[in-house]
Amino acid sequence: MAEENNNGGNNGGLQYPYYIQDQYIKDLTFENPNFLMKYSSPPKEPEVSVNVESTVGKLGEENYEVALKVSISARAGEGTLFVIELLYAALVSVGKGVNQEVLEPVLMVHCPFLMFPFVREIVSRLTQSGGYPPLMLEPIDFASIYMEKQKARSEAPQMNG
Repeated sequence: MAEENNNGGNNGGLQYPYYIQDQYIKDLTFENPNFLMKYSSPPKEPEVSVNVESTVGKLGEENYEVALKVSISARAGEGTLFVIELLYAALVSVGKGVNQEVLEPVLMVHCPFLMFPFVREIVSRLTQSGGYPPLMLEPIDFASIYMEKQKARSEAPQMNG
């Protein structure tokens, strides 16, 4: 027998500091200008460059849009094999009264961590559909990135003054 949800049906909003309402592809570009280069003789091993950035935008009192911008390019020799630009976003609802010290790491670390497997799957399927082996992105340590940004932010005023 299923248990009843006694929190008014708001998906745990009373128990947890945040809830991911939805995830979606906001923008996606795949360019495959030199596909036939992979058949060159001798075949050249591609150099793949990956850049991932996360941003947060406030939407009203308790909602935020967390976005991961992923830029990937693969080059072989002098030519570009493929380019991927993906903007993947999530609508995140935050409980009332969540402390700023908790909110920022939730939005900049926890949410991107939860979103990343979906980004990884999209990139994998896209490269495979483009005629290449699936590109499996390495896991990203969003906590370390956040800590580096915090450190740079705390050092910035000292440099100006």
